Amino acid sequence: MSVLTAVGSVLRRLSRAPAFPAAAIAMLALGIGLTVAMVCTVDGVLLRGLPVPDGERLVAVVADNPAQQVARAQLTVAEAEQLARATAGFEALGYFQWTGVSVLDAGHAREIPAQFVSPGFFAALGVQPLLGRVPTDEDIRAGLPLAVLSHEEWQRAFGGDAGVIGRRLDTIGHAPLEVVGVMPPAIDAITGDAGVWTALLPNELPQDGARRLDLRILQVIGRLQAGTSLAQANAALAAQLATLRAAHGLDDASGWRLHAYSQLDLLVGGARGALWGAFALACMVLLIACANVAILLDARQAARRRELAVMQAIGASRERLRGQLLLELTLLGAIALALGVALAHVGIALLRGLAEGSVPRVDGIVMDWRVFAVAAVLALTAPLCAVLGGSLRLPAAPAEAVRGGGKGVIGGARTQRLLPAAAMALSTASLVAALGVGLGLWRLQRVEPGFRADGVHALTLFRESLGTDSGTGGPPEWTRFSDEVLQRLAALPGADGVALTTVAPLVQIGGASADVRTSGGADDAPVQAAVRRVSPGYRTLLGVPLLAGRDFGADDRVGSEPVAIVNRTLARRLFGEASPLGRTIDLPLARSGRATCRIVGIVEDIRNDGLRAAPAPEVMVPFAQAPRVAMTFLLRSTPGLQGVDAAMAAALWSVDARQSITRQFALDERLAAELRPARFFARVVGAFAFAALLLAVLGVYAVASLQQRRRVGEFGLRLAIGATPARLARTILRDSLLVSAAGIAAGLGLAAAGARLLGPLRAVGDVDLPSALALGLGAMGAAAALAALLPALRAARVPPMEALRDG
Repeated sequence: MSVLTAVGSVLRRLSRAPAFPAAAIAMLALGIGLTVAMVCTVDGVLLRGLPVPDGERLVAVVADNPAQQVARAQLTVAEAEQLARATAGFEALGYFQWTGVSVLDAGHAREIPAQFVSPGFFAALGVQPLLGRVPTDEDIRAGLPLAVLSHEEWQRAFGGDAGVIGRRLDTIGHAPLEVVGVMPPAIDAITGDAGVWTALLPNELPQDGARRLDLRILQVIGRLQAGTSLAQANAALAAQLATLRAAHGLDDASGWRLHAYSQLDLLVGGARGALWGAFALACMVLLIACANVAILLDARQAARRRELAVMQAIGASRERLRGQLLLELTLLGAIALALGVALAHVGIALLRGLAEGSVPRVDGIVMDWRVFAVAAVLALTAPLCAVLGGSLRLPAAPAEAVRGGGKGVIGGARTQRLLPAAAMALSTASLVAALGVGLGLWRLQRVEPGFRADGVHALTLFRESLGTDSGTGGPPEWTRFSDEVLQRLAALPGADGVALTTVAPLVQIGGASADVRTSGGADDAPVQAAVRRVSPGYRTLLGVPLLAGRDFGADDRVGSEPVAIVNRTLARRLFGEASPLGRTIDLPLARSGRATCRIVGIVEDIRNDGLRAAPAPEVMVPFAQAPRVAMTFLLRSTPGLQGVDAAMAAALWSVDARQSITRQFALDERLAAELRPARFFARVVGAFAFAALLLAVLGVYAVASLQQRRRVGEFGLRLAIGATPARLARTILRDSLLVSAAGIAAGLGLAAAGARLLGPLRAVGDVDLPSALALGLGAMGAAAALAALLPALRAARVPPMEALRDG
């Protein structure tokens, strides 16, 4: 018999009883589709290297302080410069600072997010420009006004003109920049939304010793030498830090350490564990589907027992029959593969849409030949499960099988118990994981950020990028400008309050942290705290409770005593249970050195680093006493007011039409963005857990139905000798529930033992494992009972004579 003839024969046989192939193909396609979609996601986000040469050698150097519970902070100027001189194990190393460059666009100033870079930055990045070149280290040291554009900025400002090299980028308040290169679009995932790179001039950094040692404002990237491990690089960083401390007579009491992390790991962040967890759940769905298919195959073989026995009796060899059965399974797998791949394409599109803004590198989630090969391997799991489950066994005694009809069992009772129990175990574990994530999201949504975000609109700018009409600039002008903008904003219709800060809550770019010391406490370990310069009314606008003392007032300006307000966490870290009111602290605020500030107030903690992070130490000082180029104006509007962003921009330009705007956003939208990753993973994990539960329940139902049909004769006899229908129903229900209970117990144990596997899912919130186990037990028990109830009721309704006749 030719292959085509055999395939046709199998297809005709399957079409005569379409329920079995349809169910088997649907379950396998679902499992394959979900798994392949997650394979593509894991591959595109986690496994593919960075779009730079030898991307695995690209690292970020950050500062950690376990004693102060500070992780991955920026570096001080002194630390960055020490590393840039020469660090063993690094092929290149450079640092940069986020800022902005203002240009005129359609009559108004437009700010381009910029990275001002040091020598070594481009060598560490290791990316060849799409057009032109990158500035050399000598160009950067000389401070030449050269610029490299991002692909997006090249398209926006110059329309993608290939002749852009040598053109001028006319900036406001700075010398024109000559365009020498254009970067490829692929590096956007590494460099963020930077639109231009230019030299970081030494005079733009703090010059006094205190600020160079305490103020953390620089980010560092490096490229490891070939063969250098992260452990070796970290040892070299520790040696450099020790050298710096020795040069300045510092001890190790501060607890700061420098660490190199893979740039890919930092980019992926908490999504790594959550994606692997979701991938594991998708694999569970596939395994449950395979178990169900094996149950269906076993049932079908039992139903065909007489047919197979007859074929053996008239001369068909056992090898030929096994070949036909294996071909049947292979065809089912091939059809499921085609449908699964189509389902995976749909799933990938849905995942990319849901993951936008929640997971990095979503553009890399694509299906290629490697993923298709994985799908093909997965499609072969059905024949493998069938072989392992005994579905290719043939009747050992054909004559007796012919006489006995089609009610016998080929696969054996053990298969009927183990497979549904295993499916229930996997489903229980996946459901517990989903419930844990859901409970974590529920708790995260109820975390109080410490401020009122509703109705608050923010406008951020960098004043230094512009300068002034007179060309003077500096702190006095920054104060005058900010006061005038606040007055114009307060006069807007619908404005319920205005305030100024250097960095808005939940915003990381533009922030600064520094070592805070108690005055006169030279032996006391400093505390790293975020430094926020604010105007009077900032606390009131955001609804932050004042715990003690007073707020800033109009008299807190240059010339008056420097004052500060600390949050609860910083007060406790510095002074314990003692009151900090009236005490003084040293802060690196002034360009000439540290400033001594008297604490006049204590406020409640704000979760400025995100809802999942514990409140960090923070100190606020009056903006008028320590003005800075970074300014974020906040306005609380009446509910439902439209056009607030446009009105704020118009008010700003009424003060200075050439001032550029870095960004505008609503604070409640930023707060919602904090929940977006958690909601994404909760939806994905919940969908996979629902699929696993549905398939497991179908498996329990299938086994209970098979038992009910195979025991029809037995039930008829028992009814004839006086058994009640309710007792027969209880028998089916009991047998099914015993199998389900064993699976549920194993699943709960698997979930409890695999609590570490749930750990990565804490990226979406704290996982409440005990509550998840309790809810999972209740849900799975109810589902198992419902799945077995219908076959049990059917067994109770069978008339005794009919049961005896069919049995």
